[in-house]
Amino acid sequence: MLSSARPVLVSAGLMAVAFSVGVMPAAAQGFGINCTIKPTRVVELSSASVGIVSEVFVVPGQLVEEGEVLLRIDDRAVQSELALAEARASLTSGLQAAQVRADGLRSRLARLTEAMNRRAISASDHEAAALELAMAEADVQRERDVLALAALERDRVLAQLAAMQITSPVTGIVGENLVDPGEAAVPNPIATIHVTSPLRVEAFVPAARLGEIVGATEHMIVVDDNPTLVPVVFDYAAPLADLASNTISVFFRLEAENILPGSRCFMPEGQS
Repeated sequence: MLSSARPVLVSAGLMAVAFSVGVMPAAAQGFGINCTIKPTRVVELSSASVGIVSEVFVVPGQLVEEGEVLLRIDDRAVQSELALAEARASLTSGLQAAQVRADGLRSRLARLTEAMNRRAISASDHEAAALELAMAEADVQRERDVLALAALERDRVLAQLAAMQITSPVTGIVGENLVDPGEAAVPNPIATIHVTSPLRVEAFVPAARLGEIVGATEHMIVVDDNPTLVPVVFDYAAPLADLASNTISVFFRLEAENILPGSRCFMPEGQS
């Protein structure tokens, strides 16, 4: 797609000087291949927890780092569940009582075993004591299982609580469709993060010039009205051309901190 700007005559000597210093004369900005600057990808965040958003810590357009907290869902009910789960996981009195009883019966069985060996008690009395000990040991195991399940329940609630604090999975810029406090966390995305490092440049290259552009050793673009040439790195070309414009999308990577997605750009003539 050719630029619609009005052509202006520029001498070859002036153009050569412009490229040598990395600056494109403003008069030459009407030539070249149109392109757009986009995020590398757009990440839509959803919540695994159903609830109402209580706090939002970022604003649209803000740069956030990976792992940074974006918002929190109202967690008061889950905090109550956690307190109950932690209390249950800490109740060890039942296990202690069962353990004391089992230890006592174990000592008793040892004495009865010696007595049976001396033929002081019958075998049936010994068997009854052994059975009572086995049942006491089963009670100990049951109490341990109860505590283990309580610990699992506590861990489940902790995981649920952690999921109510939404963090950014990537470094990027917060999009416009950010929820507000008081809104439901589901079913729509609650935040969008635009990944801008690197940026993606899509150039609309005439099909006849594809080989020339792809085969160039370096690529430069001009962004908005700034005449400074900005380097980009070839990434890949689309497999199919746009039949209406007879152009092929060619994608480049752009590393720049002061350029935002949506900026206008074009690739000037003279790529080599």
